[in-house]
Amino acid sequence: MLTRDEAAALCKRVLKLCDAEGAEAIISSSETNSTRFSNNVITQNVGLVNQRLCLRVIQGRRQGVARVNQFDDASIKRCVQSALAVCRVSAEDEKLEPLLDRQPDYTQVDAFKEATARSTPAARADAVGKVLREYDARKVEGAGIFDADQGALAYANSRGIFACKASTKAEFSISAFLERGEIEGWAEAFSLDIGRLDVEAAARRAMEKAVTGVQPRAVDPGEYTVVLEAPAVAELLLFYGWLAGNGLAFAENRTFHKGKLGQKLSDKLTLTEDPYHPELGGTPFDMEGFATQKVTLIDKGVVSAVVHDRRSAKLCGQKNTGHANMQPDAQGPGPGNLVLSTGDQTLEQMIASTPKGLLITKFHYCNVVDRMDLSLTGMTRSGTFMIENGRLAYPVKNMRFTQSLLTAFADVAAVGKEAHATGGALFGGNFVVPALKLNKFRFSSPTGF
Repeated sequence: MLTRDEAAALCKRVLKLCDAEGAEAIISSSETNSTRFSNNVITQNVGLVNQRLCLRVIQGRRQGVARVNQFDDASIKRCVQSALAVCRVSAEDEKLEPLLDRQPDYTQVDAFKEATARSTPAARADAVGKVLREYDARKVEGAGIFDADQGALAYANSRGIFACKASTKAEFSISAFLERGEIEGWAEAFSLDIGRLDVEAAARRAMEKAVTGVQPRAVDPGEYTVVLEAPAVAELLLFYGWLAGNGLAFAENRTFHKGKLGQKLSDKLTLTEDPYHPELGGTPFDMEGFATQKVTLIDKGVVSAVVHDRRSAKLCGQKNTGHANMQPDAQGPGPGNLVLSTGDQTLEQMIASTPKGLLITKFHYCNVVDRMDLSLTGMTRSGTFMIENGRLAYPVKNMRFTQSLLTAFADVAAVGKEAHATGGALFGGNFVVPALKLNKFRFSSPTGF
């Protein structure tokens, strides 16, 4: 992984070669270390080191982009020449924003943990081995992955900006299987600091889901009260952020807002985009070199904001929040560090207060039905249980849901009192979310398993 000084020297070297009015360099460096296991045996240990330079040059109203993943002199020169060549033949862009001048100092984010960076395959194997021995004794089959990653991201431009952030991440994810894989329980643990992961507790949760999930029953599709554990909540919020938090989509009337904020959801919901949350360790600058802002997207039920880069902010007449991707960017800015404020109930209290409903561990294979009303479809997975008279009555076969998030989030019964970082959502993403109880959630069909 590149150090800050190495990244600064590399950026200086790249920009010096760019014979253009302006240039910006984005450098990423990462090291991923994974211990994988299945059938109660460690099957693989993988270490992957990757690095990439993304270079953009600007000449008048034209711009050119090139990328390279090798940092020797010849490769960098070819990258610069490619970006300049693309710039010369590209169409003029009247909306092209100039590069930013040097910015005030960025807020520091404590995202790099030495314990994670120093993690070894032997230590991860020891932790996984303890779990798998217990699974063997209980005749449960375990499969999953234990990751310990580190990386660095740097932005620099020819007008004097340089910003760099180092980070680490550790994640343990395990599926517990019974009856030749027909019954599955799942759990995860996620932290910037590997020393804070309780691997054994996560493994026990997954095993308990599997053991209590034997002989699931089919139930009729329809509308149910649901108690969603944190990973299921994260999956829904991922889509909310993608579909409803994008400033460019907002500006172009491609969201449910239709150009207006202030819509009312449940007053129990407050959702924030917060790169400075201590469990997330987000990036304090965007890919234009602007300082990333904390943004309240839903404030006590009122839809109050979307995130912006310079282009979308100008289109909407609002302030830039520092959420730009590398330019040029057709997708537009989106939130990447979602935090849902906690409430006053434990998961057990939510279950106890439910006469009839479903407990959902997580969702799987979700996708968009109608982006304008935030309608999604997907399936339950890894532990679905019927709640009757305030108690878990029996396991339920998985079902497909088809549900508008607007309708679901307008009728929130309770919010959990504890929230921790979770990383297990489709497309990736960082979330700090509690459990959530929704009064109405529609299931459209069984899935057959």
